Amino acid sequence: MASELVDGIATKLASAQSVIRSTFDQVEQLIRLLLTIPCSSAEAERSFSSLRRLRTYLRNSMSQQRLNHLAVLRVHRDRLYSIDIDVTAREFVAKSENRLATFGRI
Repeated sequence: MASELVDGIATKLASAQSVIRSTFDQVEQLIRLLLTIPCSSAEAERSFSSLRRLRTYLRNSMSQQRLNHLAVLRVHRDRLYSIDIDVTAREFVAKSENRLATFGRI
């Protein structure tokens, strides 16, 4: 309900003449802020919840740096799942003759 009211005000203000918009300059900035602020903190809470589960599960066997890397992977898992593992493995092995001798051709 409040978002509909803000959207309506933003639409009317956007279609107004520049003289009227300059009169309500602070109101326009406030509306821009309201339209960019998320209506809930669910995504941030999910990230912290994931971090808590991760940390509880792996607390004793992990450094802070590794925990940070895993938390980033968890938060951005949609991008992680789009990575082709076979291509990444081939690139990794091709970087060094030692790796090629250890892992062979992939």
